[in-house]
Amino acid sequence: MEKKLPNKGTGKRKKVVLIIIGTLIFLGLIFPFVLNIYLKNKLPQLVNEKTPYQISLKDFSLNLFKGHISAHSITIKTKQTTDPSVTQINGDIKSLRIENFGIWNAIFNKSYHIREVQLIDPNVKMILGQSKKKKDPSQKKINFGVENILVTNGNISVKGKDKKDLMTGKNVNIHLSEIKLSQNAAKLPVEFKDFKIDAHDVLITVNDFYQIYATTIDAKNKQLNISEFHLKPIESTALYNAKNVFNLKINQLAADNFSINQDSLIIENAKFVKPQLIVTSTNKKEVKENPKEVNLKIGIKNLDFGQGSVLVQHRDKTKVASIDNFHLNLKDIVFDKKTVKEKIPFAFSTHNIEFENIYFKSDPLQAVNIKKITSNDSNILIDNVEFKAIGKSASKDLFNIKTEKVEILNNTSKFAGQQLQLQLGKINVYHPSVEIIAATRKVKAPKKINTATPDLMANLGSLHIIDGTFIQKKEGREKVKVGNFNVELNSVTTNKDILKESIPFHVKNQLITAKKIDVDAGKYYRLKVDHIKNTGKLTAATNFAFLPKYSRAQFNRLIAVEEDLYTIKAKSIMITDKNSALGGKTSIDLDHIVFDGIDCNIYHDLAPPDDIGVRYMFSKKLRDVKFPLYIKQIDIKNSKLSYEEVAEKANIPGKITFGDLNAKIRDVNSAKMKGKPTLVKVDSNFNFFGDAPTDVHWQFDVANKNDDYAINGTIKNLSVDNANLFVRPYLNVSLDGQIQYLKFDYKGNSSKIGGNFYFKYTDMHVNFLNKNTGKEKKVLSAIANIFVKNDSKGEPDHVEVDVKRDHNKSFFNTLWQGIMEGLKKYLI
Repeated sequence: MEKKLPNKGTGKRKKVVLIIIGTLIFLGLIFPFVLNIYLKNKLPQLVNEKTPYQISLKDFSLNLFKGHISAHSITIKTKQTTDPSVTQINGDIKSLRIENFGIWNAIFNKSYHIREVQLIDPNVKMILGQSKKKKDPSQKKINFGVENILVTNGNISVKGKDKKDLMTGKNVNIHLSEIKLSQNAAKLPVEFKDFKIDAHDVLITVNDFYQIYATTIDAKNKQLNISEFHLKPIESTALYNAKNVFNLKINQLAADNFSINQDSLIIENAKFVKPQLIVTSTNKKEVKENPKEVNLKIGIKNLDFGQGSVLVQHRDKTKVASIDNFHLNLKDIVFDKKTVKEKIPFAFSTHNIEFENIYFKSDPLQAVNIKKITSNDSNILIDNVEFKAIGKSASKDLFNIKTEKVEILNNTSKFAGQQLQLQLGKINVYHPSVEIIAATRKVKAPKKINTATPDLMANLGSLHIIDGTFIQKKEGREKVKVGNFNVELNSVTTNKDILKESIPFHVKNQLITAKKIDVDAGKYYRLKVDHIKNTGKLTAATNFAFLPKYSRAQFNRLIAVEEDLYTIKAKSIMITDKNSALGGKTSIDLDHIVFDGIDCNIYHDLAPPDDIGVRYMFSKKLRDVKFPLYIKQIDIKNSKLSYEEVAEKANIPGKITFGDLNAKIRDVNSAKMKGKPTLVKVDSNFNFFGDAPTDVHWQFDVANKNDDYAINGTIKNLSVDNANLFVRPYLNVSLDGQIQYLKFDYKGNSSKIGGNFYFKYTDMHVNFLNKNTGKEKKVLSAIANIFVKNDSKGEPDHVEVDVKRDHNKSFFNTLWQGIMEGLKKYLI
């Protein structure tokens, strides 16, 4: 067999391949070492040549295999440039050490992860350059992370492109371990296992509007201490997209035993010493909201604010509110995604609060001063409250209110969702002094736009107002004065539906008393009451008086036309309510009113000019009442009434008296209450002139627009001496003899009165008098008495009376004219 010789070409090719493979393996093995040596020597040069920075360093070391980088005595400067996008960096670092930097991952995967960065004595100043283009939100974020950071004795200054400070710090020492970053904006952006921070003169710009400054920050071993903390606004107030701008200083802030991660911040104790808050209004009613979902829990076991103060002011620095000194302690605070949706965005278990020297303006003309507020869990105590007027107004009522002490006891109020649930055991208000300065010309308030009723539920066990005083003034004069009042309301409740009612709360029972009431009742009168007591449906008043301000002579000089002058007193008034309502839908529905011991005097002088104003009938006056009115019965007991009228050139005034007056008035109404009767009935009895038994019965229908009425009465055993008191002024005659009775039975309307008149007498003699001298005209009297019957035997014949009503005179004047017409027909 013939042997085959080896193919020399094939062997040569194998050899070449092996050499190439070997070379590549050698280069692959030696390249990192060569690159490492190259970068160690050339990296500073490359940075200086290829970047806008000039860098120098010593002992540079790079280990591509382990990802270690270190250098010493590093200095960096920014070259001269006109490019505004270049970030300017100047400074020096004593030592830089980076451990376990995944260099290959950074080159090929753009993932930058470092196990530890250490900076010793960094002294660096940076001015950020302008961005060349806007960031594309769809662009993938750089994957970057540092597990541990160690900074020793650093001095750092970072400024923005506008050269405003973004962050500064001196003697900064930082040690953060096991750092984790979060991409969830609803959580904390960073968490770490252990930390230690020590820095001085720290400034951090939070955003375009606020900076934080602190003299020292010391955090270690789960302890935090910050000295002279200051959250400071840095722009003009008008530029803020907010209703208020906040300026907060805290002398000392301390927290201990706290832990932090991306989901929560838990603190055992937090203490703020001498917090000073200034809130400045921007005068903006609406601002753009930027709500963010919160998925973070903050828990504080014990939170304490001590020696704090608050100032709220307008843009022009005018003070709106302030607290000179406060102490606040809250326990078991929780803030999370549930509580943030409540009206109060955090929950707590117990509290201890003390505020001193509180002031706030409720509006430009009123302010509140409070000496002290203390609250320990469920009780709130308020000392020396003053609600005072700080200006003058002709168009608005002003108030001056003082009270020594207010107690709010057993307060367990809370928010349930958006509903405020007020739960109060008792409120005591001690010795309030209330003064109202009434407006001289009130401006009609603009019509209120219907707004949503507050979502409120309130339960108050009792409200006591103890030993209060009240006064209302107008143009320097007292209009209303109450010497003493007390209020006790029990089981007070309200809710969203009750708030829509005329009285926006319900009371189970009540006791309201007032003493020494003095009211300016108009141009000529004052109203006085010794004592008023109200227990809900029942109101009692004692020693009521409606008194003229002036003497009769003074009154006559003041009035322009004829007018009655009243003097009214009553020993007691009792009012029993049935179903009255006050407010927007006022209706008066009373069961009973009792007047006891009325003493009423009416004085009328005919000297002033006649009053030509139309006098309406009682039925029309009641019909013109604008709201539903119904009083089932009015009783007048043990009373007396006198009417005096002075006629021009009369020798003596005409005087009528009604003694031992008793009356029942049924179904007083305005014809506006559905289902109630409209016929008013009056039954009365009294002693005419003190010794003549009299009864009068009167009725009219309020719904009758013709104002028809019927009235009848009988006067018995009237002495002629008393009869002469009104006969002489009106008829210019006097009588001698005995009157057995006088009776009338009339009907009428707004235009007339008429009917039958009866007069029974014995030994009657008529004396005609001279109008000017008042002396008897004897001849005329003798002639007249020839035609006058001395006696009316049996039942007397009646005379018919028909008198046209003077619309300028009252109903009672019309009745009186009807009686005088009957007497005239008998006697003259």
